Amino acid sequence: MELKLWCWFPTGNSRAAGCSPAKLSGRMKSGPTEEVPLRHVATILGLGILVTLAGCSSTRWGFVKNNDRPTTPASSEPPSTAQLVEYLNNNAGRIQGLRVEELDLTCTQGIKSFGLRGTMVTEKPRNFRLVAKTLGNPVVDLGSNDQEFWYWISKGDPYQFYCSYKDLKEGRVNRMPFPFQPEWVMESMGLGPYGPPEKYKLEYDADTVKLVEKTTSPQGTPVRKVIVFKRTEVQAPNAQVTDYLLVDDASGKEICGAHITDVQIDRATNAIVPKRIALRWPSEKLTLALRLDELSLNPQVPRQVFQRQTMPNIQSFNLARGVIDNTPPPNDFSAVRPAQGIAP
Repeated sequence: MELKLWCWFPTGNSRAAGCSPAKLSGRMKSGPTEEVPLRHVATILGLGILVTLAGCSSTRWGFVKNNDRPTTPASSEPPSTAQLVEYLNNNAGRIQGLRVEELDLTCTQGIKSFGLRGTMVTEKPRNFRLVAKTLGNPVVDLGSNDQEFWYWISKGDPYQFYCSYKDLKEGRVNRMPFPFQPEWVMESMGLGPYGPPEKYKLEYDADTVKLVEKTTSPQGTPVRKVIVFKRTEVQAPNAQVTDYLLVDDASGKEICGAHITDVQIDRATNAIVPKRIALRWPSEKLTLALRLDELSLNPQVPRQVFQRQTMPNIQSFNLARGVIDNTPPPNDFSAVRPAQGIAP
């Protein structure tokens, strides 16, 4: 079976004020020259930036404890599936959306690495926008709203790719040069909901507790989504929820994953969100380290931030119909390299 990475964007409606497309910008970090293919960075971004906002927590673990049992990990009963799902939903209920004014990205592949700075805004259920720049020039634009998602990568294929959620759901997209899967990203961002508990299987050992859900990729291939918790209570900045994994069901190999090391607590809502995350793409030996600075929860965001806009000198490519702005597809589109993930 050929493995290809797949993931998805957040979902939702927008309201608001205070964040315009012009503010969605970034600055180049000092460091090594840009040697890692930007296509790979964007692939990880789709997985991870999106995975970035994972609904972690560290100080509310007490409510899942069984107070009438010993508290040592080896001897105590683990939390139930229902308790773990409630734990995730409790945190998700505090978050309607978020904005990261300073998104620090460091991509490493082998000994090569480079950095980007950007801004990200998201809002339940499907609104998402991430823009990154280098040396003042846009290099990445990822977005989603209730109707469609889109992405543009300056070093990738020369198009702004887009697709409606309706077409994606109806299976009209056979090939995607960039990974995408909405539900996984939404859950990884901590925006939930995560229930019902019945869809999960509980697994645990002396150190961790896992919620495991069997599902399929957009191409119909069996996969497992795994949420990993530390079994004992920790305090911020340590993460109680440490990993969101996507695993090939047949081979057991990790397709992609987000490892959360540090979290931060929003004092207004007591919601817990990531501060530092390492996004992994094992098949490419690629890691993207994310640091979320100047993060604000439940911001008011203008609707136009989540609207796809035409780009100067860039053609738009409809993934479902396989055409460039209603014209016949290019002869070389069949040669466009699909994103790594689960093969159809």
